[in-house]
Amino acid sequence: MIKILDNFFDDKLFINIQNHITSSIFFTPRYFEGKERTIENYYGSRFKLSEDKNLLNTFVKQAENKFNIKIKKIGPDSGIDLRNTDRFRPHTDKGKFNILIMLKGLSAITNGTVFFTEEELDIQVGFKENRAIMFPSDKYHSANVNEVLNVRRYTATLFVEDYEE
Repeated sequence: MIKILDNFFDDKLFINIQNHITSSIFFTPRYFEGKERTIENYYGSRFKLSEDKNLLNTFVKQAENKFNIKIKKIGPDSGIDLRNTDRFRPHTDKGKFNILIMLKGLSAITNGTVFFTEEELDIQVGFKENRAIMFPSDKYHSANVNEVLNVRRYTATLFVEDYEE
């Protein structure tokens, strides 16, 4: 099941988070695990949330409140991504489910996230700042493709490995 929530954070906190992620954290280039470091295997840059415990706790607490769950364990690779939306990179993730939070970027269907069923594009969720999506980690998904060059977006992902409802 895919759940979508708008207005994930209150306005003041959201603006503070946007300012923090665009001015105070450092991103590291990332490639698909176990793959050669080529442009085809590059999926963006990530800041691991484990490097900023206050930010991590803010995301976890808000996810628990908004999705009415108790997160017991998140994956160590949970973080904030900065990426271009220039090609599909369908993949699955480890864990039980992901919570993807759209933090900063162009509002557009072509800047959002897409989901696949049996290798066919099935569901498109447009990018909207302060929107969160919760979905099973084993659901094939990708950033959508934007034909406009150099369209970048910031998203945060919590890889939830254990939780209670």
